[in-house]
Amino acid sequence: MKKVSVIGVGRVGLPMCLSLAEAGYKVYGIDVRKDYIQQIKEKKMPFVEENAQELLEKHVDVNFFPSTDTKKIEESEYIVLTIGTPVDEHLNPDYKQIQEVTKTLLKHLKKNQTIILRSTVSPGTTEYLKDLIEKETEMKAGKDFFLAFCPERIAQGKAIEETKEIPQIIGGIEEKSSEKAMEFFKPFTKEQIKTDAKSAELAKIFTNMYRYINFSIANEFMILAEEHERDIYEIINLINYNYKRGGIKQPGFAAGPCLYKDGFFLINTMPFNELISVSWKINETAPLYLLKKIKSKTELKHKKVALLGMSFKADNDDSRNSLSFKIKKALERENAVIECHDPLIKEFNGKIEDVIKDSEVIIVATNHSEYKKMSLNEIKSLTKKDCIVCDIWNTFGKNKIIYSLSE
Repeated sequence: MKKVSVIGVGRVGLPMCLSLAEAGYKVYGIDVRKDYIQQIKEKKMPFVEENAQELLEKHVDVNFFPSTDTKKIEESEYIVLTIGTPVDEHLNPDYKQIQEVTKTLLKHLKKNQTIILRSTVSPGTTEYLKDLIEKETEMKAGKDFFLAFCPERIAQGKAIEETKEIPQIIGGIEEKSSEKAMEFFKPFTKEQIKTDAKSAELAKIFTNMYRYINFSIANEFMILAEEHERDIYEIINLINYNYKRGGIKQPGFAAGPCLYKDGFFLINTMPFNELISVSWKINETAPLYLLKKIKSKTELKHKKVALLGMSFKADNDDSRNSLSFKIKKALERENAVIECHDPLIKEFNGKIEDVIKDSEVIIVATNHSEYKKMSLNEIKSLTKKDCIVCDIWNTFGKNKIIYSLSE
């Protein structure tokens, strides 16, 4: 049984551990958070992930061993790095976590091990890691150790399913490293695509930026439609309906730990960065634009506002970089009375009816499935007569972004 150490057992690392265990690997899931590791040992999923609880119960202390002991790295043939790569307060890439993990890795690295980097990084980071290991250990890539960048491209909450289904990009630092990484992924992914490390790094960032820019176009069209006092959902339908060159996306709040910051791995050294920068500005300001439109219809001071959805995406419990908190802060500045709800986040998962009751404004910030089950008549029966609804996701099917329930 081949042994793997997965360093970083978070929202990417833990599903990876479970997928590897299910494929027959012996997996050490290593993380510095003692309480977090203890929770996993007790077979309790720390976040929402489809089909993960079943695999956790099946594999803990069988094929999967959660641990804080970094010495387990020495026993492993493969080392998978899934640590985070945030941006700092100046929106520059912050590599502190990678640097700290590399220090630990160098203490335990043995010959013939294969290192697989899955964190989103700026182009050239895999090469930088190779040079660092070669300098500190005098081992040579492709001979004494092997290194590849193999990005995760899964959607949070769907990792178990999508790890198997989505083709895995293999970016070896050289040919032998690519072969080793291909071998590693074959037991639990249907297809692998081989390339070089930098191309793989760019592929990951470009994937996220393509989605993010599409959101920004949709949000800009939404703003333009609002300024012309027209409904964006009707216009999108006019464009897309049975039209071969349609395909315009719907507007929405684009955020989260990846989409929010991954573009900054590209633009921090480039002078021609307008498209990505402007996309970020549009997506980050869309919530405040909608708040301004609400204020044009009603005074917010001392009014009850129900803010629905605090996670950054539907049917997920991850609130990192969620734009809901930007809206909440703006409402606080207006002296509104704010009640927040999210069915999947413990802090906000009270009764939806209590949150909506007597509301004068409802803002749907996240399009959770639970909200789609509610009818406008049901909502109307709970709220004040002239309650204003702001629903960028068209969750209630009205095909309008902002409207009064008295209409």
